[in-house]
Amino acid sequence: MPIDIFFNPRGIAVVGATPNPLKGGNAILKNILLGFSGGIFPVNPKYGQIEGLTCYPTVSSIPDPVDLAVVFVPAPLAPAAVEDCVGKGVRGIMIESGGFAEAGPEGERLQKALSDIAARTGIRLWGPNCMGLVDVVHRHIFSFMDPRALEQEEFIPGTVSLVVQSGMLSAIFLIDIMSNATMGVSKVASLGNKVDVNECDILEYFLDDPDTEAIGLYLESFSDGRRFLDLCRRSEKPIVVLKGGRSRQGAEAARSHTASLAGNQRIVAGALAQVGVTEARDFKQMMDLCRCFALTKPDRGGAGRVAILTLSGGAGIVATDFVAEQGLTMATLSASTRSSLAELFPKWMPVTNPVDLWPAVERQVGADVDVFSLSLELLLGDPEVDAVFLHVFISNSRSRINPAELAARIRISGKPVIAWIIGRRDDTYAFQREALVHGIPVFTEISRAAECLGAVLGERYRPEPVIAESKDDRTLPAYLEKHIRSASGPLDEHISKAVLRSCGIPVVPEEVAADAAHAEAVSAALGYPVVMKGLLPGGVHKTELDIVRLGIPNGRAARETFGSLMEKMEGRGRVLVQKQLPGKVELILGLLRDPQFGPCVMFGLGGVMAELFEDAVFAVAPLTHREALKLIGRIRGQKMLDGFRGSPPVNREEIARILMTLGEIGLGQPRIREIDINPLIVGEEGAAAADATIILE
Repeated sequence: MPIDIFFNPRGIAVVGATPNPLKGGNAILKNILLGFSGGIFPVNPKYGQIEGLTCYPTVSSIPDPVDLAVVFVPAPLAPAAVEDCVGKGVRGIMIESGGFAEAGPEGERLQKALSDIAARTGIRLWGPNCMGLVDVVHRHIFSFMDPRALEQEEFIPGTVSLVVQSGMLSAIFLIDIMSNATMGVSKVASLGNKVDVNECDILEYFLDDPDTEAIGLYLESFSDGRRFLDLCRRSEKPIVVLKGGRSRQGAEAARSHTASLAGNQRIVAGALAQVGVTEARDFKQMMDLCRCFALTKPDRGGAGRVAILTLSGGAGIVATDFVAEQGLTMATLSASTRSSLAELFPKWMPVTNPVDLWPAVERQVGADVDVFSLSLELLLGDPEVDAVFLHVFISNSRSRINPAELAARIRISGKPVIAWIIGRRDDTYAFQREALVHGIPVFTEISRAAECLGAVLGERYRPEPVIAESKDDRTLPAYLEKHIRSASGPLDEHISKAVLRSCGIPVVPEEVAADAAHAEAVSAALGYPVVMKGLLPGGVHKTELDIVRLGIPNGRAARETFGSLMEKMEGRGRVLVQKQLPGKVELILGLLRDPQFGPCVMFGLGGVMAELFEDAVFAVAPLTHREALKLIGRIRGQKMLDGFRGSPPVNREEIARILMTLGEIGLGQPRIREIDINPLIVGEEGAAAADATIILE
């Protein structure tokens, strides 16, 4: 059933309404009365009237149609309240009270009862343990946030919609936004424990909502990771995500807060980057990015060339540093722009970028020339400039800026303009508020202004559509299929690499030796030097078990090494002989099955560097060719890939094909839980897996 009923109801029952102004049931009723024009029906058997409205003992006793119920009763009473709503034909229920899965075993039982009712009846349940919904555009406040805060502050309608898993945090967001005049809001949806309605449902609604231009989400978990990513892929609206529970301690806090499993943060970061989502580090950054995206459309073209317009040379230098940190370039102004600007400046002052206007302001004292506006118009009209970074002294009487005129120039140019403002507190607040009305993103911190400009100008590529959950159609040899069907836990290295080889992933030439003589013969056939490894059941980390021997130079050494390894393993294992490959670059590639996103592919620097530097990145399978190449480009150690100290550059096309194949294996072989290729050795003749392990469910 669609969730439109939560946003556009005709009649609302408030279950748990009360005349006590200190309780949430009263706050919900008062807030709904502020702006909702449909039928409003308090429900509480203790009262006959609340806030001038007839109060009913049950929802089923209400004579008029009711399609939404907002429930604020103790958790043990919630299942019965929901059943009462079902009997009335209510289509959507918002449960804002707590005491469910976040509170322990009894709460989990009560939440399971709610889930069962939803599954049996088809009714949509929002919450529990949430703050509900605030729709600023339509003045629908279906929340128990403090009505006094709403009376003291003014909502500023806008085009940013927020999805917040935390209940109290959504109210704090709104109060902060209202009191600081930082952002216009369309809707704020607090989800809580997500027993039924989840972030995917709300995101899908916001994608089609004409009142929403940018979407921000604070999430502690993903209810359906793959559906979430699919929605982000098709979004034409910018999406910003702040993920809670990134650290181990944060994940534990998330579990106690909304009963959420936070997941692997590196996988989350990789998945979001893969589908073009901007990830925020903190709440303020999330809101700043959202309002910037809402006011300034992300640039799909251009080269990220920035012109800086300032009234201070020092401020221009610092702004240049921050712009450069975002990977943007300083624009080289056209000859025409430089010539026109030079007419404003004293002859001793060269025209460069950043453009320091103060000498021009001094020169034009007494003249009827608006130096700032004219200079901005020239920069916006320069074809060599993609965006303008403004530095403005709000409290300077000689550099007054009219936000309405500034907004008009920005609209005509179609180029992003972001302002960093400094001045007296009252002046900056007033300017922020007026700029917001006219759609100009302004910031009081230079670092945040530069970050947001980088986000707008940065490459937010349109992710390629993945048509379907493609499956690996390669047929494995019968003996390998048998291993995958019947075994569990880690397969030994030889079997693991046989599976990879049969799927088209290159592996090092190797063979299992039956005895010392066979080991010598295999070594001679492969060509010295060779490597010998012990294969023990469950022995994944062979180096730690001291059963790996490198650089075996001749037949005698081969026989002796075979004997020593068998002795080391006390006759319980086998010995694998493989060609020792030359190569200076070692990579790690892998696959793991994430509980939130399913099969995910991993890439990074391998060998000992894998654990030393932890330079590994993730993406969700299946990968397109472009996504695989972008994944390779995301690790920090790009110098190693480009040819470092005499090593050949890595063939990125070959590595991309291997990554795509790993993703296909993960989709086609559901019993494979993990694949670890470490190292994949890259030499002049290509890449090959020198060690690999497959772990089965």
